[in-house]
Amino acid sequence: MLLVAGVAERYLRSPAPAWLAPGPSSSVSATAAAAGQTTPHPALAVAVALVESVPVDRIVVGDGSVVAWQELAIGAEIGGLRVVEVAVEEGDRVRQGQLLLRFDAAVPIAQVALAEAVVAENEAALQVARSDLSRADELSRGAIVTRQAVEQRQAASLQAEARLAAARARRDEAVARLAQTRILAPAGGVIARRAALLGAVPSAGQEMFRMVRDGRLELDAKVPELDLGAVRPGQAVRVVHGDREIEATVRAVAPIVDTGTRHGIVRVALPADAGLLPGMFARAEIRADTVSALAVPQVAVVFRTDAPAAFVLGDDGRVSLRRLAVGAYDRGFVEVMDGLRAGERVVVSGAGFLAEGDSVLVAPLLAAAP
Repeated sequence: MLLVAGVAERYLRSPAPAWLAPGPSSSVSATAAAAGQTTPHPALAVAVALVESVPVDRIVVGDGSVVAWQELAIGAEIGGLRVVEVAVEEGDRVRQGQLLLRFDAAVPIAQVALAEAVVAENEAALQVARSDLSRADELSRGAIVTRQAVEQRQAASLQAEARLAAARARRDEAVARLAQTRILAPAGGVIARRAALLGAVPSAGQEMFRMVRDGRLELDAKVPELDLGAVRPGQAVRVVHGDREIEATVRAVAPIVDTGTRHGIVRVALPADAGLLPGMFARAEIRADTVSALAVPQVAVVFRTDAPAAFVLGDDGRVSLRRLAVGAYDRGFVEVMDGLRAGERVVVSGAGFLAEGDSVLVAPLLAAAP
């Protein structure tokens, strides 16, 4: 879709025509009427504007829903524990690492203590096994202990090392489970939804919170496939929601077109102060490029038989109705795609009262702006 920018109206209203002023003409008309003569239809005073070729912004229009730039689902990594603290509410802005929720940690703490005890036990067993191996090795030099006995103690020492490694792994697991009793924010952002309930006993993997990462929102605008080629990241966008207009930029263009709707998704990054919420519906007007096109003031366009048209002023002072093919309307102007030529004059004031072939009184055009 194309929107027109940078066109100025160049016309002046003419002074009231003489036929509107009181005077002798009134008695002349009365005399003519009394004599049965027909009074000529007076010319209507109008203002006109030139049809000009001007720079216009090509605007690609799409609409869609406001979504999170990245939406994070934050769930419970551990199950079977009771929620004892919910530290945030929906709408809260959080920083990375901030506490969101805490489970009852009594059982995990006991499991860590047990694992630490098992580690200590296996450390002692390994020390004994190594001492036995050292003594057996010394005695084997004096042929007091056989080589087979030494090898048995070597195997026992290796087994003790393996048991200690397993015990330490179980301890690390218990410590990790203890850490999972505290849910922390994986990144900064805004809490969009809270499912956690105080006193609940959720299962592992159950969602507790939904967060908008960094609080960043974007508009997923659906754009017709024929317009996608003109859209590129970084282009300026005007986002319209109700009577609000927000300046934004194109972040990315999705590489896939929906085969059912023949629309692609353009992701528009919204500013932090946009004031929009996820799920809101908005329209995006993407400033794709600038082209040269004919444009006239919107007031020049009239609708006859439900089709756009304009009254074109001829050299003889009469108007003719010309059907138009128009582009988009914007800021009081309209792009003319077909039906007019550059340099022609169109009626911009009083067009609604005209008919084909009417004579008009025309105000002079203003000089073109430099």
